[in-house]
Amino acid sequence: MNWKQDIIFVTDRLTKISDRYYKYFPYLALLLGILTIVFWERGFEFIRWVFIYLIFVGITTLVLLRFAKNLPQENKVFSIAVWCIEFINQNIYQDLTLFLLPIYYQSSTIFSANVIFVVVIAILSVITTFDDVYRALILRNKATQFLFYTFNLFAFLNFSLPVIFGIRNIYSLYISISLSVLFLAPLFVDYREIFRRSKAAVIIGMMLISILAISLSKGFIPPVPLKLVTGTASTDIDRLKKEPIKPFSSRTSKGLETIYCYTSIFAPMGIHEIFWHVWKKDGVIMQKVPQELTGGRKEGFRTWSKRTAAGNDVKGKWTVDILTDGGQMIGRVRFTII
Repeated sequence: MNWKQDIIFVTDRLTKISDRYYKYFPYLALLLGILTIVFWERGFEFIRWVFIYLIFVGITTLVLLRFAKNLPQENKVFSIAVWCIEFINQNIYQDLTLFLLPIYYQSSTIFSANVIFVVVIAILSVITTFDDVYRALILRNKATQFLFYTFNLFAFLNFSLPVIFGIRNIYSLYISISLSVLFLAPLFVDYREIFRRSKAAVIIGMMLISILAISLSKGFIPPVPLKLVTGTASTDIDRLKKEPIKPFSSRTSKGLETIYCYTSIFAPMGIHEIFWHVWKKDGVIMQKVPQELTGGRKEGFRTWSKRTAAGNDVKGKWTVDILTDGGQMIGRVRFTII
C-alpha cells in the first residue's frame, strides 16, 4: 500500500505546483519556441536533434495515452496524465511552428500563393501559445486535433526529408503527408484495431484523400529548403565569375539584343532538383527553360537563361517565375522594358 500512498502524494504535489504556476506555462512554451528559432539560425545540423526530440515526445505521448486509458477518470493520476499529454503536445507543436516559421518564410515568394502557408503557420504558433484558445480551437474534438497535428508534422517532414535524405520536393510532399496520416492514426484509432480491414480501409482512404489535397494545393506550399538568394535581369553574364553584367530592373529596348535572367538558389548538400525559368510578358508565358540544381554551395547554385530581344517586341512588364518540377514557386524576377 505504500507505493499507492506515494503515488497519491506525488500527484497531489504535482497538482498544487501546476495550479500555482499554470499561468506562467504559456510564456515557458513561448521561450522554448524562440529557442527553436535560434537553433534554425545556427544551421541545418540541428534538424537531427529536432528529430530525436520528436521521437521522444511521440513515444512519451503514446505511453501516457495508453496509461491514461486504463485509469478511471476520477483517479487523480488520470488527470495528471491527461494534463501531461496536453502540455507536451501543445509545447512541441508550438516549438515546431516557431521552428518552421522562418524556414517556410525564407522559401516563400512575396505576393504569391505560397505566402498563405506561412500565414497559417504563424496563426497556429499564436494559437498554441494561449491555453484557452488552444483548447477551444484545437482540442475541441478529434477531427480538429488530427488536422492540427497532421498539418504540423507534414510541414516538418516536408522540410526535413530533403535536408536529411536529399529527397526531391515533389516526392517529399507526398511522402510527408502519407507518413503524417499513418503516424498519427494510433492517437485516434486503437493500435490493436489498425490491422482490422475496416480500420485499415479508413486509414488508407484518409491517406489517399490527403495525397489528393496536397496534389491540388502544392502551389500554396513553399519549396523548402530551397530559397532564392539572388534574382535579376541583365544584359550579359560573366561566365568565369558566374555573375550578371549590367543588371537592371527597368531599361529601354534600344540597343538591347539579349535579356538574361540570373538566379542564385540556396539548397543544402545532397539535394538535386529540376526547376524551370518560366518567362512571362504581361502575364503571358513566352518560354520555359529547364534547369538542374545541385545543392551544397554557400553562395547558392548560380544559373541563368536568356531570351533574344533583337527584332522582337520586348516592351512590357516581364516576370520570370522560378518553379520546381512539381510547380512550387522558388522565387520571381521582375523587370520592365520600355
